[in-house]
Amino acid sequence: MVEITFENDEAILKFPKQFVSTDYVQQFLERLRLEAIVEKSKLTEDQAWELSEQLKQEWWQKKKWYVKIHRKTDL
Repeated sequence: MVEITFENDEAILKFPKQFVSTDYVQQFLERLRLEAIVEKSKLTEDQAWELSEQLKQEWWQKKKWYVKIHRKTDL
């Protein structure tokens, strides 16, 4: 069961914790934050593209260790 409520300036979302990990929720919230920033910004399409490429590169740098570990164990 999922429950969504709004109080003042906050949205409260409740669901069983086995649905997702804490890490996934944090990543999801970060994405929402970034989308809100982009929505309010005056970036051109080219600037937005450049920013997205930078974010992808940073994401891969952070996850590189994970990919290496799983490649070795999958062999």
